[in-house]
Amino acid sequence: MYAWARPDYLLDHMSIEEVFMYYDYGIEFEEIKAALLISKINEALGGKKVTRKKGPDQDKPDKKAFYKHYGDKIKRPEGGEGK
Repeated sequence: MYAWARPDYLLDHMSIEEVFMYYDYGIEFEEIKAALLISKINEALGGKKVTRKKGPDQDKPDKKAFYKHYGDKIKRPEGGEGK
């Protein structure tokens, strides 16, 4: 984040909504920066290039992998399979 973004400055000059927005944007930026860095390190070490999905399918879960790892730990109501 920025050096001028001291908590006292934020509390004195911004509304709580602006502080939360600023914080959310900062966290989002750091997550994107970390993903790019990890991707570049992976490529440098000979791994395959990974591209981020864009659009409505970007956060779609992999149900098969989820059930493979956690299927026996999921508690379901009687008679419900849930898949």
